[in-house]
Amino acid sequence: MDNSRGRLVALCTVQVVDVMGVTVVVSALPRMLGDLGGSAGGAGLLVPVYAVGFSSLLLLSARLGDRFGPRRVLIAGLVLFAIGSMVAAAAPVMALLITGRAIQGAAAAMTVPNALVLLTRAASTEAAHDRALGAWNACGGLAGAAGLLVGGLTTSAVSWRAIFWGNLVIAAVLIAVLLRLVERDRANQQRVALDLRSVVLQVIAVGAVVAAANTAARDWLVTAVLALAGALAVGWLVARERSTGSPLVPVKLWRRPFVAGLIGSFGVTATTSSFVVVGTLYLQEEKGFSPAAAGLMILPFSVSVVLGAGVAGRLMPRLGPRRMLVTGLLLIGVGAAAMGLWSTTTALLAGLAAAGLGNGVGAVAAYGLGTAVPVAQQASAAGLLNTAAQLGTATMVAITVAVAGRGGGLDYLSGWLTVVLTAAAVALPVLAVTAGRTRRFDSPSQVGTG
Repeated sequence: MDNSRGRLVALCTVQVVDVMGVTVVVSALPRMLGDLGGSAGGAGLLVPVYAVGFSSLLLLSARLGDRFGPRRVLIAGLVLFAIGSMVAAAAPVMALLITGRAIQGAAAAMTVPNALVLLTRAASTEAAHDRALGAWNACGGLAGAAGLLVGGLTTSAVSWRAIFWGNLVIAAVLIAVLLRLVERDRANQQRVALDLRSVVLQVIAVGAVVAAANTAARDWLVTAVLALAGALAVGWLVARERSTGSPLVPVKLWRRPFVAGLIGSFGVTATTSSFVVVGTLYLQEEKGFSPAAAGLMILPFSVSVVLGAGVAGRLMPRLGPRRMLVTGLLLIGVGAAAMGLWSTTTALLAGLAAAGLGNGVGAVAAYGLGTAVPVAQQASAAGLLNTAAQLGTATMVAITVAVAGRGGGLDYLSGWLTVVLTAAAVALPVLAVTAGRTRRFDSPSQVGTG
């Protein structure tokens, strides 16, 4: 294996480990609760504490990559991820397990955007850039769905602690490989100032929005208060970003292609994550599948993500990211519509395959649009794109379940319809924003300017 291929595999493995970290503990929750004597409320924190840390710190981590170099921050993030994994693996009580998960989430925020920057910088041509994005997004889509299966099998075969000990080993191997294969950060790395008030406001805004979405089905008053807090924090953050000399997101980044990529990144994960969750519930509650069998039934989605990402990586230079992104959203909408019209297992499998293709195609296109920026802006672009993706999952899954569960049981038709409407609602602004010509930075000389 040559250095370029080994580097690609290692950087994509970072994506796999971090994205899988969101879902890998779900199947192990009952066993964790029993072993540590924790409450159901404590167990319920294990998934969101990782997701909130992951999504809220991505922008800060991207700016740290700008300041200290993406390689340094990536390696530091992997070290922190190993520490969090060790804390979780050895945790004698639920509080320490939750602490370990929080550390892992913060570490994932440090690694993902900086790994993506290193991945795109290593591409010497537009075609190589698109193929690398295809591999990156295929790994991300596969990891999210596979986490449920891997966590369940590991817990059943060995122990839930093996999940975290395994993460510790993988992190150590990745550090060794990346130190060898990824070139050192440039000596003249730009010195980027950080505005701590912007950082705090951004963390509060993301945390409040995610919390509001996740309480929507239980307490409308709490949801309203959290939503208001999130809106105020967003407003204050925008005002602060416009006045500070060191914004979290550079002003020059807000161009049409990037905005379209940002909207698309949110929409692709929002729709497919909601689809998979509703589909999993449908298989278990309506069709009587066991959790493990339902996880296996989701495999068509995972396989299709890989296929769609591979196809997109090769077709995007000819068709363009705008068309590919809209096509991806259309496929997701068609998959959800098929399930809403024909509520059968066959229709669900076909819908999962279509949604998986849409995820692979749409995610590659969204990241293609969003990362077509000069080198100096790539870390910030990667951080914001990943933040949008995590927010899509964290908010729309909760909202879709809340909409579908208004009557006590789960109205699956409402769930599928929510996915269709979300896909359409995202496709329209993408078309509007990209109505003009979008610029691609497809050579090292072009990427290095601006």
